[in-house]
Amino acid sequence: MQPTMLFREDQTFRSPFLWIPLFGVTAFCCGTVVWMISRQVIQDIPFGDDAMSNMQMVGLGGIVIAMNLALLLFVASLKLQVEVTTQGLFIRFLPLQRKTRQIDFSDVTGVNSVVYRPAMEYGGWGIRYGRNGQAYNARGNLGVRIDYSNGYHLLVGSCHPDELKEALDAMMVAQGIECVPPPEVSKEDSE
Repeated sequence: MQPTMLFREDQTFRSPFLWIPLFGVTAFCCGTVVWMISRQVIQDIPFGDDAMSNMQMVGLGGIVIAMNLALLLFVASLKLQVEVTTQGLFIRFLPLQRKTRQIDFSDVTGVNSVVYRPAMEYGGWGIRYGRNGQAYNARGNLGVRIDYSNGYHLLVGSCHPDELKEALDAMMVAQGIECVPPPEVSKEDSE
């Protein structure tokens, strides 16, 4: 039977807190390299006491500029793909993960839309690990938290957390999965 798509979202890193510093550092590095090359090659003023040859300067400058541009392209290509079908929840962080990860729902105790603090709770955005679990997020502070009976949780960042939660609820119904209540903690165990 062909699985039915219940939800799909692709997120990229669009935060100005990432791109402004990244562009700033890239512009500074590339500008410095261009200035060094123009000073030595065009103006014929050696850069430093023991200056490298013009060819070495141009070659090294080309490498530095290429590495900076490659970093920009890499960050621009990062994408979080979240899919919910009748067969499960699938997450993939391109290009870091080659295979799509299917999330286990065997001992889920709850699925909730949440507002969270990415930097405080998980150390930022991306594939992150926090106190009790893992997060997949690319931007924003909204998501769906999946709680497990062992105390672990998985947070999936989303620009549409309510729609993602509804899709996860529909997927769980389609698979006959019910939330397992968390184990009871007696007063004696907590003391």
